Amino acid sequence: MLKLQLSVLALAGSLLSLTARAQYAEAVVSYVPGTGFSLGFTNPAAALGEPSRITPGAFGGPVDPFDPPYLASQLVSIGAGGSLTVKFGKPVLDHPRNRFGIDFIIFGNSGFIITNAFDPNTFDWIGTPATDGSLFGNNAGASRVSVSRDGIIFYELNPALAPTVDGLLPTDGSGDFHTPPDPSLTQADFAGLTLDAIRALYYGSAGGAGYDISWAQDAAGRPVMLPEINYMRVELLSGKAEVDGFAAVFTPPGWSR
Repeated sequence: MLKLQLSVLALAGSLLSLTARAQYAEAVVSYVPGTGFSLGFTNPAAALGEPSRITPGAFGGPVDPFDPPYLASQLVSIGAGGSLTVKFGKPVLDHPRNRFGIDFIIFGNSGFIITNAFDPNTFDWIGTPATDGSLFGNNAGASRVSVSRDGIIFYELNPALAPTVDGLLPTDGSGDFHTPPDPSLTQADFAGLTLDAIRALYYGSAGGAGYDISWAQDAAGRPVMLPEINYMRVELLSGKAEVDGFAAVFTPPGWSR
């Protein structure tokens, strides 16, 4: 009987752990497409749930840093002056033990440009595909990310620290959406790298742009302490961004930043 009880408790603990990990945006609060958004990519529900691991269809396949998602069913587009506000079903914590201090990740559709020569006879790359670190599909403008506990009062994340939405780092669908990559990585770090070498730098992460809730500040630029949030807002100040999803960071046992 005791063994049975322990087994039930262990199973319950595993299910709770899995539930804690599977935290994605689950509701759209508001969406304004703005100016210069991609036509046809205006379904904000595309940003809900798990980001894309596979692009469906005859020309689809696994999502990786060379092959980002590109379908309207996967992405919502935001142009200059536009915004997207989403709600999480469970609070996203400002956890002191999160990897690199990152609490949530926003995924876009940027990709690394393959710089190998292309063989027109075989319709394939010559050699193992690699990049020089340059990007395609990325947002060349500026974005603002804000967070809120109640969906009414939002606080901007320090723009000096918050990365651009839909820039670095391209999504790798084989990685963990709840594990942030090293935020100090730059495009130069990927020069000459193949897919396997890129994944080594990602160290199990699925990429994306990572954000720390402790970057929140009020209108005067003063830090605001938020132990948890339930809402995230992406605003495009210039340029254009595509959003594939939002994920809370999962803190692995024993991790210390």
